Amino acid sequence: MQQLTPLAAYSDLAFDWSIVINEGAAGLTTIRQHLAATLSDCLAAHVTILCRPAMFFLIIHDHRQKVAIPGHIYPGTEQPYEIQLDGWPVNNSTAFMTIIHKYH
Repeated sequence: MQQLTPLAAYSDLAFDWSIVINEGAAGLTTIRQHLAATLSDCLAAHVTILCRPAMFFLIIHDHRQKVAIPGHIYPGTEQPYEIQLDGWPVNNSTAFMTIIHKYH
């Protein structure tokens, strides 16, 4: 039976991702360890986030695979920052998890 992720983890994810959307790369750098821990709980895998100016890599690895997904942070038009993960817009935590699940 698959273990379900506690709702609190998704609430933390939404809060963390809102920081990235509002503060960009600086926000991601600030919360990267907490975000990685939250994603680890949600995905039941080890997650590492490598940050560079306006870019990041999300590395997910478990006992089956290791995947590195590139992300970009751009100045936004409808919100402070627009975020893309491997070219897909991920401007909220639901879209973010949807794209991650394509790879994991």
